[in-house]
Amino acid sequence: LIKPQRLIERIKYNRFLLPRNIKKIDDNIYISKANSSDDEFAENCAKKLKKYGTLIINEYFSNSSLLKFEEEYKSYFQSLNYNPSNNYSKSEYLPFSKILTNLWFDDAIIKTLEKYMKRMPCARNYAQLGSVTPALSYQDKKNKSNFADKWHIDHSTLIQVAIFFTDVTENSSHMQTLLGSNTYPSVSNPGNLSDEYVKKNNLKIGKCIGKRGTVQIHCGNTFHRFQAVENSTRTWIKFVFSSGNNIQLDPKNIALALKNDFDLNLLNKKSREIISGIFPYNLNKGYNLKNKKLEPTKFQGV
Repeated sequence: LIKPQRLIERIKYNRFLLPRNIKKIDDNIYISKANSSDDEFAENCAKKLKKYGTLIINEYFSNSSLLKFEEEYKSYFQSLNYNPSNNYSKSEYLPFSKILTNLWFDDAIIKTLEKYMKRMPCARNYAQLGSVTPALSYQDKKNKSNFADKWHIDHSTLIQVAIFFTDVTENSSHMQTLLGSNTYPSVSNPGNLSDEYVKKNNLKIGKCIGKRGTVQIHCGNTFHRFQAVENSTRTWIKFVFSSGNNIQLDPKNIALALKNDFDLNLLNKKSREIISGIFPYNLNKGYNLKNKKLEPTKFQGV
């Protein structure tokens, strides 16, 4: 109660869920597109996301789409470190291309986020590839790693979409979540939860696994951890969104993203709005600098 800011942010952005208000649905975090329309599919996805705080869309993107993406960004995949280590390997932020926007602003996924967040999602950061090949398994506690392998939560309104470029199984490196923990009050960030606490309270662990092309979505209020498996590679691209706060605008990353002279005006209105926090609009009247903050100029000629 001394540190209520997290709770205030969740209430402010409509991210505070009450378990009793969530309708009962099937008991798993996995879903497939099947033959449903984008609207029906997004509605079903959002229901699962509300209940569990985690969603796995099986093989959502085709292998042909991923192959085209890998060819487009070949040098970025080659820059990743696939040798066993206790660190993540990340690419530079990716420059825009048509194929990148197809993944980033996929209509059904964006609709899912909208239905869950009850507002249009805001891109929090720029697109980046990541890969990890742990030198040690999670169970090996003799050496410390730089992985997020403790039960933790992210910032209060974050939501993350990750696309698998490798098959991810329960016997390989993968993320785990505590199902339904997105409905916990979490007035302030409580720090890490122990395995003993999880076991004692009989909390259900969800395993974020799936074939290449699978999409993983998790809410920042869901407790999760990385389950490292020795010499097991997991490669993905992630898109991080928020409800409108904690945007990580960075001029250097804007330059990297636009280095191929991509015209942002080619994006449809909705996609352009989603990234407006990290790629601000050019305004006819410009901006005013007030207390080190940019504010749109209200009056012409002032």
